[in-house]
Amino acid sequence: MEIKKICILGAGLMGNGIAQVCAQAGYEVALRDIEQRFVDGGMNTIRKNLSRDAEKGKISPQQMNEILERLHPTLDIKEAAADADVVVEVVIEVMDVKKKVYAELETIVPPHCLFFTNTSGLSITEMAAVTGRPDRFIG
Repeated sequence: MEIKKICILGAGLMGNGIAQVCAQAGYEVALRDIEQRFVDGGMNTIRKNLSRDAEKGKISPQQMNEILERLHPTLDIKEAAADADVVVEVVIEVMDVKKKVYAELETIVPPHCLFFTNTSGLSITEMAAVTGRPDRFIG
């Protein structure tokens, strides 16, 4: 399977960092959160990080612009996940919230999509159980 688009759910510290790394690696990235202020904050952090890298000569201004063009901030989970090859979930560490997100994703993403969770202590098996793809669920 070729990975073309990655959907990141959660634009906070971990989410925006993952989104930036994925965009720098050449992937199209949808960065989704539940409030515009979170999306804006994540994108501002990414812009700041890339600007700093450009100032230090680690990347060119053109590369910075190309990376930013691969990032697609949104509030709409359907827009973010509809054609995703991978979904990286970085939402609040509350099992009910995570399970609700995965149940909704199951109705949106294509059959080949992989689910990644960035949990530090919740049961990956319990989250995967609300999907029809526990064999495509990674923690």
